[in-house]
Amino acid sequence: MTRISITILAVLFSFVCGATTAFAHAQLEKATPAVGGTVASASEIRLEFSEGVEAKFSKVSLSGPGGAVALGAAKTESGNQAVLIVPIAKPLAAGDYKVHWQAVSVDTHHTQGTFDFTVKP
Repeated sequence: MTRISITILAVLFSFVCGATTAFAHAQLEKATPAVGGTVASASEIRLEFSEGVEAKFSKVSLSGPGGAVALGAAKTESGNQAVLIVPIAKPLAAGDYKVHWQAVSVDTHHTQGTFDFTVKP
């Protein structure tokens, strides 16, 4: 191959790889309580995403043995917009819980998901 062909291929490759990153959505990377995990108690739901999220446009709900659970306002961690923190208003009773989240990333893309965890004091 000529030097020009190699340069053109390198530029095209960088556009393809760069576009994949630019169009990615905020994906849930870690949750506390852990996805499918068991905890003795939980005072907040902590969601760690692959990129920054907008707390004021993101939503988290929690349901358990007694139905919907009251949550405080979602906020991002100080200095890290990729971490969404939602306080749980009252101590959780023993049982199985389901978290449903809807996140709006800083580039305005929407993602959502659900996961379960168990409280076993």
